[in-house]
Amino acid sequence: MFQSLYLLKLRPVFLALLFLGLVLTPKKTFAQQGEIQLNLNKPTLANFIKAIESQTTYRFVYNAGKIDSNRVIDQSVNATNLRDALAIVSAKLPYSFTVKADQIIILAPGDQTGSQQKTRRIQGKVLDPSGLGLPGATLTIKNTKQGVMTDADGNFSYILSTADIPNTQLEVKFLGMETQTITVGNQSVFNIQMQEAQNELDQVIITSSYGTKKLKEEVVGSIVTITDKEIPTQQASESVDKMLEGQLAGVLVENTTGIGGPVSINIRGQGSLSPLNNALLGTSTQPLIIIDGVIMNEQTAIDNNFFDGGNFSETLNNPLGQISPDDIESINVLKDAAAVGVYGADGANGVILITTKKGRKGAMQYSFSSQLGISEAINQIKYLSGSQYTQLRNEFLRNTTGATVPQNGINTNWFELLNQTGVYNKYNFSASGATQKLNYRASVTYLDIDEPQVGNGAKQVNSNINLGYRGEKLNLSLSLSPSYIQNKQPNIYYNYAFAPNLNPYNEDGSFAFLGLNGTPNPLAAASQNRNVSDTYGVLGSFNVEYQLLPELKLSSLFGVDYKDKKQDRYFSAANESGQTNGTFELDGMQYPRWGRRLINKRNSTRWNWQTQGFFEKRLGLHSVDLLAGVELAEERTDLNYASGIGFVNPEILNPVNAALQDDDPETQENDRFDNQTYVFDINNNSRVSVYSQFNYNYAGKYFLLVNFRRDESSVFGSDSNVAYNGGAGVSWILSKENFLSDADWLDLLKLKASYGTTGNSRIGSYSALGLYSREINGGYNGQNEAFPSDAPNPNLSWEKNNKFNFGIDLNVFRKLQLSVEYYYDDLKDLITSRDIPTENGFGSLQLNAAEMYNKGFEVSATMNWVDTDAFKWRTSFNLATLQNKVTSLVGLGSDYSTAANALAQKVGYSTSAIWGINWVGIDPATGRDLVSKDGQIYDVFTYRQLFNEDAWEVIGNNQPDVYGGFSNTFDFGFGLSLSVRGSYQAGGEELVDYQLISQYNFINTRNLSANAFDYWRGPGDTNALTPVVSNSNPIAANMSRFLYDATFIKINNINLSYSVPVSGLNVPLDELSLFVDASNVAYWYRDNPPAGRNGIREFKFVYPQARTLSLGLRTRF
Repeated sequence: MFQSLYLLKLRPVFLALLFLGLVLTPKKTFAQQGEIQLNLNKPTLANFIKAIESQTTYRFVYNAGKIDSNRVIDQSVNATNLRDALAIVSAKLPYSFTVKADQIIILAPGDQTGSQQKTRRIQGKVLDPSGLGLPGATLTIKNTKQGVMTDADGNFSYILSTADIPNTQLEVKFLGMETQTITVGNQSVFNIQMQEAQNELDQVIITSSYGTKKLKEEVVGSIVTITDKEIPTQQASESVDKMLEGQLAGVLVENTTGIGGPVSINIRGQGSLSPLNNALLGTSTQPLIIIDGVIMNEQTAIDNNFFDGGNFSETLNNPLGQISPDDIESINVLKDAAAVGVYGADGANGVILITTKKGRKGAMQYSFSSQLGISEAINQIKYLSGSQYTQLRNEFLRNTTGATVPQNGINTNWFELLNQTGVYNKYNFSASGATQKLNYRASVTYLDIDEPQVGNGAKQVNSNINLGYRGEKLNLSLSLSPSYIQNKQPNIYYNYAFAPNLNPYNEDGSFAFLGLNGTPNPLAAASQNRNVSDTYGVLGSFNVEYQLLPELKLSSLFGVDYKDKKQDRYFSAANESGQTNGTFELDGMQYPRWGRRLINKRNSTRWNWQTQGFFEKRLGLHSVDLLAGVELAEERTDLNYASGIGFVNPEILNPVNAALQDDDPETQENDRFDNQTYVFDINNNSRVSVYSQFNYNYAGKYFLLVNFRRDESSVFGSDSNVAYNGGAGVSWILSKENFLSDADWLDLLKLKASYGTTGNSRIGSYSALGLYSREINGGYNGQNEAFPSDAPNPNLSWEKNNKFNFGIDLNVFRKLQLSVEYYYDDLKDLITSRDIPTENGFGSLQLNAAEMYNKGFEVSATMNWVDTDAFKWRTSFNLATLQNKVTSLVGLGSDYSTAANALAQKVGYSTSAIWGINWVGIDPATGRDLVSKDGQIYDVFTYRQLFNEDAWEVIGNNQPDVYGGFSNTFDFGFGLSLSVRGSYQAGGEELVDYQLISQYNFINTRNLSANAFDYWRGPGDTNALTPVVSNSNPIAANMSRFLYDATFIKINNINLSYSVPVSGLNVPLDELSLFVDASNVAYWYRDNPPAGRNGIREFKFVYPQARTLSLGLRTRF
């Protein structure tokens, strides 16, 4: 009923579109030509006429005094239809042909002058680059909107009516093709073959997932595009987002996890507030990602606080791992209100549109690529050596207990033991082709990565199937992307600095117990433990389009994103990770509670169904198009968690239900419920939306865009479950104005501006509701239980982002393309957690309680330095700035996150500001840290007695002042090409983990950074960089001593490729290229630590980065 109500409301929209289409429909102008079979070798005109008349009912009429029928046509005439035959002859002889009824009139050049001839029928066919008919191409009289569109086979017929027909120029256009300009002359029949666009302005930009697209110069909104030719698919990476680092202006890509994990993507800053309490639940700050019309499910974790003390935390997958970079045709990032307004309440963080490759017209072609590489860990942290560690440890012991320990002669390099030479393997095979009506493409990619870190790796199988049918009026398309992803991440503590005086092996070669209170020997954990996740997924969409009228098209698309994931972890009792404290009695025997298995299952389905109408009409110099539609969407995630602890044989892999149980009611402890735990969670939400977009274009110079969307969502209370959003944008192409017509150096000068609102509804399924959590096999007195977990707020409402954008596009000298944009996003009603009185039964509540803004500039430039057949050199560069500030915050709450990262939500400050204590040095007399406050110097012990968190100051900012990327591509005339891609940031700081540097009380069981060796030696030591080695010296985690400048330049990828000239080889190949690729090549940081010490280069990556060098080939046949 809910669905029917919205469809009923849309009926007037579709009736209006239908009425407009009927009123504005032009008459059909195309006349189909008859089929013939001509194979004439340089015939005379008379022989040509005779051959035509013998195969058709047409008769030729001409003035024999002016037409020389014995004239030889200096070309073979091979044609299967009359149109093509006439086109060949008219191109070789100075005669023109006019078809009237059953007559073909041959005209000499002087038969009709421009002043005498007022009309002429022209006809012909527009062909794509492969020679097949191109439906939907437009043929117009230059500088007017008068013309015709080709039919489903690429044919056209049109009556010219101009004062000077021979000198009339025709423009032939098709999205993605170079515009062709043709002078009519004496011709009446034309064969026009188009070529793929090389001009930047002729590129097609996909402006929404609702089927809208525009030429680049016609785009009003802020959209940045990268095509398949620009995506570095040979870069050693498992997902396309990691390949985009630094390549798109205003898009900050950060790889914050290991292989296969999610990647943080921020478009023009953070579009919402992140939780300060490290909770896994909160409002999404990631963009909306849509692949072939399918809205991707953003994988978010369940709140671990409610499940077994966090034992059920799972490793999340990267959603873009479902699609192979080799299958991607283009990526379009939508940023301002004109671009994302049509997505309404889901557009606050920007939208990423990904389009997969389709079959190209022509016979079936196959392609195959293979890539093999090796990788090594880089930027590894330098730890204390065995002798340094013993010296520092003894210093600590002397200052605490007075005892010391001798050097045991062991100097274990744990990093070398836990790292190896990684291997990268990738294979791709595809088959594609198309006929006039059908297109097809299928591909499969296999990826196998063994990381340099022992036991870490991934396997992926990505496939893609695209089928399409194009009829006279009906178009159908099917896209399927099945995938399988396996991630192996054994429970190894890479961020744990194992002491160098520990021996990893016993004398008999077995793994040694390290005695570190449950922390295992990492080599044993890699061999004996298990942490594997398997994910099966399908992305699919089916689209139906029907051309109801020449100006009106109806379409409907159904898309689904399905994923089924299982993560299985086992902590073997053969090492300390599975040796939990405690025992239990069963049948009179004591058993240790050893061996632990955790299984997380996640099944998610997100579907969306959109039905819409698209109206397009030209009236003279005016062009309008209108999109209107309705979209339904639903998302459901089922999560099941199970854990078992304590097994009869705990050193082997046991099922959860094999965990030992004690059902004896006389036993004091009921171990059935302590040893097995089962938890489940369901997240489900739905949405219905109505959307529209209107475009107006006058003379190809002035553009207007207006969009609107109404969303209704189940995630909010009934009083606030509807949101209205929309926007408008204008652009003006000044370079087409008469006053700039003499500026030959100016290719494009365009101004654009937009304003509108978007929102954010991705806040979890039940944030507005009061929730209970239910636990099975546990709870109260052995019974299942339900308990309140989330406080209700029926007034919780949509976040809103008021977006303004202004930009200038400038292309000059056919070499330089420059774009400059300024944006200001004013965010209102942001959802954050605020404190409430505890008598309510909860400590905090989710409220629309905050406001902030993001603003900045973006610059992107492309320079074609050299563009010749022998050598091409192209440079691209982009930069972006971002300023962020919280402007309002209602109510009380915890201002700061944990001291380890010390972020805050405070009015007047950026959400990325780092709060802490200003460190000024080490006291030469006492060896304690010295800090400053209001111009006064204190040692840290005194400071902490006098001040609390309220005294913290801004000591840095995670957000860089400027960030961006660059690329250089060089093409040499003999098939050799070189590309270099990089990224950079200027400004910004990182607060590193203090425990690696100054947590001296860990020294008995773990190592420290080599920086710790610069400790204070005694009174008068003025060179110390770290304090006295003692547990009586308090450490503040957020002192600026642990703050490092994060300014860097990085070479992401270098690729050298050679295209083998196969035409001279006796091989059945159309194309063969060989390449060498280096990924994650090098970093340069402004922070430059002394030799043997660590800086931000090392501290930034607890999980070391990998540099990969690979060889590969690509072939097509």
